[in-house]
Amino acid sequence: MTEPVAPSEPTRASTERGEGDGPRFSYAVAALERSIRRSLSGILQQFDLTVAQYTTLSLIRRRTGYSNAQLARRSFVSPQAMHEVTSELEARGLLERAQSSSHRTIRPTYLTEAGHVLLDQCDAAVDVMEEAILAELPEKWRSEVALFLMAAARTLGRVDTE
Repeated sequence: MTEPVAPSEPTRASTERGEGDGPRFSYAVAALERSIRRSLSGILQQFDLTVAQYTTLSLIRRRTGYSNAQLARRSFVSPQAMHEVTSELEARGLLERAQSSSHRTIRPTYLTEAGHVLLDQCDAAVDVMEEAILAELPEKWRSEVALFLMAAARTLGRVDTE
């Protein structure tokens, strides 16, 4: 029986290209995404929020008026899942969905005051996590790394930065 590989020691066959090349870029980004999602889940649990709910609140704060379909695309979830997310957030008084003057079925979303307050509290906790992630990266590179990652995501057609 072979010893299991520790999470911090990825197997060469699945992650490395050659001697001394280090892990594949795509593997490193995927590992970071999984780690961030786990950490976010733990942080947000204290606020009784899921990652999808936090993402939704954050998107609405950046730009009010999104429809459920727009929120679903930007959150990488199905429209049905987003309906559940926004219904729960609305029931908790964290967002409101208004009637659209031009569409009967599209209901633009807006944060309530309680939504803003809770999101500010969540952001403070998430800032601590992000600072820990970036601690070894020089300050001058931090925004460039984030911009590069968004550009890479756009290249693959997975991110709408509207």
